[in-house]
Amino acid sequence: MDQIIQQQGSLLVNMSYEASLTTELLSRNLFSVISESVLFLFINIVAIVGNFFVILAIWRNTALRKITNWYILSLSISDVFVSVTCMPLSLVVIMKGKWLYGDVTCQFQGHVMQIWGCFSLTIVAATAFNRYYRILHPVRYRNMFTKRFAIITAVSSLFLSALASVGITFIIGARFQFGPHTFCTPLFSDQKTKKTVALPIFMTFIIASLTIVIFCYFKVYRAVRRHVILVAPTLRTQIQSRHRAGNNYSCRIEEINSTKMVFVVVLVFCLIWLPLSIIAALYVCDVFLPLWTHLMYDYLFCSTAATNPLIYGLMNKAFRNEYLQIIRCRKPL
Repeated sequence: MDQIIQQQGSLLVNMSYEASLTTELLSRNLFSVISESVLFLFINIVAIVGNFFVILAIWRNTALRKITNWYILSLSISDVFVSVTCMPLSLVVIMKGKWLYGDVTCQFQGHVMQIWGCFSLTIVAATAFNRYYRILHPVRYRNMFTKRFAIITAVSSLFLSALASVGITFIIGARFQFGPHTFCTPLFSDQKTKKTVALPIFMTFIIASLTIVIFCYFKVYRAVRRHVILVAPTLRTQIQSRHRAGNNYSCRIEEINSTKMVFVVVLVFCLIWLPLSIIAALYVCDVFLPLWTHLMYDYLFCSTAATNPLIYGLMNKAFRNEYLQIIRCRKPL
C-alpha cells in the first residue's frame, strides 16, 4: 500500500513539473516564439532538403552506390521520414505553445521519434564497423560486406530499435504524452521501473554505439596515420607515376577521404548525443530541469537529421558535384 502511494505521489509530482513547463512554454514572449520557431523551421527544412539530395544523388549516380553509402542511404531515408511526419508537429508546438493534436497522433509521434533515435545510433555504429573492416581487413571486407549484407544490417537495426521502443512502452505499461519536450515522450506510472528498466535500455543503445564507434575509429585512425607516414616519402613519385598505377593510387586516396568523411559524421553525431544523453538521464532520474534545457534537447535531437547531408556536401567531392548537378537539373556525371 505504501509503495502504491509513493508511486502515485511521484507520478503527481512529475505531472505537475511537466505542467509547469507547459505553462512556461505558453507564457513566452513574442521574440522567443519567433526566434525559436525560425530556428526549428530552418533545421526542419535543411533535414528534408538535404537528405532528399542525398537519396537522389545515390539514386542518380551509380558511382555513389558503394557499400558505405548504403548505410548513409538508410539513415537519410529515416531522417526524411521523421522530418516530414514528426518535426512539423513539433514546429507547431513551438509556435503555439501547446499540443493541438489528439492522443493517436501523440502515440505515433512518440514511437517514431524513439525508434528513429535508436536506429540512428545503430546505423552510425554499423557505418563505423564498415570503415573498420574496409581499412584494416580489406580481404575479409570484400567477402563480408555486400549490398545484401548492408540491407540486412539496416533492416535488423530497424527491427531491434522498434523492438526496444515497443517493449518499453507496452511491456512496462508506459504511454506517450506531451511535455516537457516539443514532442511526445513516454510517461511511466512506476518511477522505479523507469529508472531500472527504461534508463538502462536507453543508455545501452548510446553506450554500445559510442563504444563501437570509438574503438573502430581509434583503430582506423592508427591505420590511416601509419599509412600516411609510410607513403609520405614516396608520395611525389606516386603522383608522378599515377597515370601508370592510377587505379590503385586513386582508390587508396578515395578510401582515405571516405573514411575522413564518415569520421566527421560520427564525431558530430557523438558531440550532439553527449548532451542529449546527459539531459535524458537527468530527466529520467527525476532531476528538475528548466525549459531551455528541454528545448536544447529537442533542437539537438532534430539537428542530427540535418547535419549529415551538409557534411557529405562539404567533405565528399562526388556528393558535392552530384548536388550541383541536381540543382542545375542536369544528368549525373
